Amino acid sequence: MRWLTRHAAAINAAAALVTAVTALGALLAVKVQLDEADRLQRLQSARDAYRAHLTLAISSPEYARPDDACALLSGPKAAAYEAFVDHLLYSAEQMLESEPHWEATFNGLLSEHPELVCTMQEAGDDGSAMQQLITRFRQSQCSAVVACRSPVD
Repeated sequence: MRWLTRHAAAINAAAALVTAVTALGALLAVKVQLDEADRLQRLQSARDAYRAHLTLAISSPEYARPDDACALLSGPKAAAYEAFVDHLLYSAEQMLESEPHWEATFNGLLSEHPELVCTMQEAGDDGSAMQQLITRFRQSQCSAVVACRSPVD
């Protein structure tokens, strides 16, 4: 009993230290859990966006693989076609932020739309995965693309 009385202050300090370390460990575990939940939510959102784009491509095959993109771009369906490609780019942005290895898939999908992608205005942050995808696509594909002629030409 004397030993406990003599070392009570040290035992209390050790117990407080163990409590503090346990609390810190719990906080770290909560942070890791929240980060993982956020990552999974972003991944699910990206997959949902890609799935929605696939549904759109199935319902609008004339936009997914246009026979004549220049005709689409100069015709009454130009806005719908541009929206289709914008949706593709949105899906790419979502997916590439979560899973960068999908770049080849999106390069393949963009290769159906060089007339539009090669003439689009710069958009977004230069550091974004989507903007990097567009930049690399343009570097590899756009030199061989013949620009659409306007109806006035």
